[in-house]
Amino acid sequence: MYIRSLVSLLLCLAAGCTAPGDKPWTRWPSIDEPGLALHAVSGAELREQIRSADADVVVVNVWATWCATCREEFPDLLRLRADYGPRGVAVIFVSGDFPAQREDVVAMLEELGVAFPTYIKTGKDMEFIEALQPDWSGALPATFIFDDEGRTMDWWEGRADYDRFAAAVESAMPAAGGGR
Repeated sequence: MYIRSLVSLLLCLAAGCTAPGDKPWTRWPSIDEPGLALHAVSGAELREQIRSADADVVVVNVWATWCATCREEFPDLLRLRADYGPRGVAVIFVSGDFPAQREDVVAMLEELGVAFPTYIKTGKDMEFIEALQPDWSGALPATFIFDDEGRTMDWWEGRADYDRFAAAVESAMPAAGGGR
């Protein structure tokens, strides 16, 4: 029985199986792609997606359903996406919840009006943390600002408001000397 299970697991991995509802990475979802979709992502996969994004600046916000301050800053992040998306800024939400909490994550995103692809962290916490920023303690919310080559331009732990998000984006924009 053990060998049969192991063989099934290996065959599934070789075929690219994913958890129910997950889709294997075939492309980076467009920042303008409509509709809520929740994709599983490891830290390494997220870094690769950030580097390959067709955006001048990428804002990554890591949050969780149990985090009250995360919920409080969502409207400002959605406003940032609406205001800066046309200027080449991608805003990416990554839930730090466990994959088993997928339904709770989707419910909260729907409640907050998120209607574009988002992500849920997979893998070991420390590997995810170190992939984004080795100095990050893992506290939530956490926000990371990347330039068009995937370099970290700014990051912080804790709640921020629209002005803080916008200032970080402006300083990372190519015209401001950041980015390209």
